[in-house]
Amino acid sequence: MERKWDGRTRGGSFGYLFFIRFIEIFGLGPAYFFLCLVVPYFVIFAPAQTRSTFVYARRILDYSVLRSVFFVFRSYYALGRSLIDRLAVGMGMQDRFVYDIENHSVMLDLVRSDRGGIVIGGHTGAWQMGAPFLGEYGKKLNVVMYDNEHADIKEIIKRHTGDAGFNVIPITEGDISYMFGITSALGKGEVVCFQGDRYINGSQVLRGEFMGVEALFPKGPFLVASKLGVPVVFYFAMRDRARRCHLYFFTPEMMLARESGVAEEEYLFRAYTAALEYIVRKYPDQWFNYYDFWDLYSGR
Repeated sequence: MERKWDGRTRGGSFGYLFFIRFIEIFGLGPAYFFLCLVVPYFVIFAPAQTRSTFVYARRILDYSVLRSVFFVFRSYYALGRSLIDRLAVGMGMQDRFVYDIENHSVMLDLVRSDRGGIVIGGHTGAWQMGAPFLGEYGKKLNVVMYDNEHADIKEIIKRHTGDAGFNVIPITEGDISYMFGITSALGKGEVVCFQGDRYINGSQVLRGEFMGVEALFPKGPFLVASKLGVPVVFYFAMRDRARRCHLYFFTPEMMLARESGVAEEEYLFRAYTAALEYIVRKYPDQWFNYYDFWDLYSGR
């Protein structure tokens, strides 16, 4: 199987620093407008990502050719807007947004508990938008993420947006030491957060139907949750119009009834894909997996 995703997010240090300065000088409104001028560049000069988005629109969402072309622009704009929103919140501008929170108590109960727990999200919207609502409990959050970003980008974001409000457990390919960080955090009654919709080749995977087509997902988050028996919450932070953000928190039981004979790992996986599909169908242009997720054309 060819390598699909390498743990690296597109974008350079100049782009991040440019938008930080732009927001500081001109504000959010002009930054969103300027983004319209940036999007065509990525449509042209990120051909692999553009192709995957077009195929997603045509073959998964069943859009017409013309609608799929416009969808590519919409998706890139939504991604850029989510990055601007992330920077804005990190710069202390969360009061510029209006928030709707669904099942907020589910997350609060998790972070207030001493049992520890697991949060599973996806590459949708801008999950950092929910950080301000955790307050001091954010210190109990440990986000598992791949460590392939450029160090200078990390330093720019940290220098200009301050403390992220949560801890990071980095994953380096070929190194399993991150597992000690996960078990240590859960042992202290803290919360570990995963993204459940990407994997790197060589990782263990689970196979299931998503958006009507079979796809592969990383096994790790569901395996850890089932083996350790800690509570699980699914979380998504999505962007509506007029700077309105909608935060969704679901328990597995909210998404899927338990069936006898189904292993816990499989049950959590099915509940997660049901939650993710609910969000992606509601916000199709805010799912940012820019590669051949369903193996629809790779190697053909």
